[in-house]
Amino acid sequence: MSFRHCHWLIGWAAAAAALAAYGISALVLQHFPNSADEHAYRFQARVLAQGQVTVPAHPGQEFLNPFYILTHHGRVFSIFPPGWPLVLALGVRTGLEDWINPGLAAAAIVVLYRIGKLLCGPREAWLAVLFMGASTFFLWNSASYFSHPACLVGVLLTAWFLLQADRAGYPGWAVMAGAASSWTFSVRELTAVLLLLAPVLAAVYRSPRRMRFLGGFLLGALPGLLLYVGYNAELTGRWFYPARYLLESERLGFGERRITLFDYVEIQTYGAREAVNHLARNLGRLLLWTFPGLPLLAVLGAWQGRHDPWLPSFGAAVVLLILGYCLYPSEGGNQYGPRFYYESLGFLSLLGARGVAGILGGESRWRRVGWAGLCVAMGFSLIAGIIQSRFYYRQVYERRNLERLVAYHRLEQAVVFVGAPSGDMTQGDLIRNAPDPDSAAVIYAWDRGEKNDQLMKLMPERVFYLFRQDPGSGVFYLRQCASRLGE
Repeated sequence: MSFRHCHWLIGWAAAAAALAAYGISALVLQHFPNSADEHAYRFQARVLAQGQVTVPAHPGQEFLNPFYILTHHGRVFSIFPPGWPLVLALGVRTGLEDWINPGLAAAAIVVLYRIGKLLCGPREAWLAVLFMGASTFFLWNSASYFSHPACLVGVLLTAWFLLQADRAGYPGWAVMAGAASSWTFSVRELTAVLLLLAPVLAAVYRSPRRMRFLGGFLLGALPGLLLYVGYNAELTGRWFYPARYLLESERLGFGERRITLFDYVEIQTYGAREAVNHLARNLGRLLLWTFPGLPLLAVLGAWQGRHDPWLPSFGAAVVLLILGYCLYPSEGGNQYGPRFYYESLGFLSLLGARGVAGILGGESRWRRVGWAGLCVAMGFSLIAGIIQSRFYYRQVYERRNLERLVAYHRLEQAVVFVGAPSGDMTQGDLIRNAPDPDSAAVIYAWDRGEKNDQLMKLMPERVFYLFRQDPGSGVFYLRQCASRLGE
């Protein structure tokens, strides 16, 4: 069967990607938010699902704040932009929260195929789908609650609309490209700018009626940008000051940052040396997590497609993303691959497909070598997936020690002071509460030693426990603790 006669297979490929991602989420990650970022997204999604942007601070809020959820002027909210929490809120309202990212994985497969077919032809389109869909980088992040899959779909949709505008010249495509780009910006601002700048400039350059194209693009971008600046104004009081900048650790650029946690203060320095170290480690992760050899194949494809009107802009976008994140002082924390590069996966796959297509379309000897190489690479991807599944299942199991102890003791109307990490998950990651803590059967709080009585005084109707790990045996336990208020 030729590539031209099997377009209907793309629906099956998309469904397979969604089911694989959901299977990883359910069976390996156990629908567990495996990082503080994921919990912060789910927290904000629940707030938005209630029709609110923030929730009032609890009287004991200083005990209840995890990482990336702030209390500012008596209101509690996540520091991240609104785009992804709004999408996730739809899942909260419908009970399909765990299906949102797997569904976006299916959408990304379909849009990538359409781009590849329009840009290079059906053979390259299917190769691009293979490179992305068979990548553990793609599947594991699609199984998470991270914002990256939503941003990837936004990037691909923008590229698709730009290509349509270039081919058809219809101004409506420019409007749709602007709308997709601004929504992508509302999901991950820096990523959207770095990845879409080159393709948008290429579209403007190629447009025979540039002012009309720009007008349509900006018109489409206006609603998403208004959402973004309005959300900022609601949280910080300033249109162009996002909530994440309320944390010094989230600010871009080199220099010193003041990190505080209760009475603890640390000055962190981020400079060129740290940026180079981050770059080297993330490039290494990119090689390990993508389809075997994909970054190298993408370099080959970029060279072979250097005269193509669009592929150079995709290559420039990937390079700009990698270099741009050198200004961000974090490597990504808990992650499945170099997650700040995740949204470049579609462009990398298209470039890699161009590189491989040249081999498969060459002499019969090289064609056989190319197909054999693809089969071997798919086998490596499968083995890598099995190894990663075993590792992350154990990791998540250990990180859920506290959760299992709470379920085992059937705690009700309780407060747990978290005084130890669970597995390799830090105490701050374990402080996970509902937007309205008082409505929850169990509240999780920082263990602040003698200051714990302050929270006990605020909640006399609850029973208090301490989560600790025995230093000798390594066993985790919950111990009921008594207030010293009467002493």
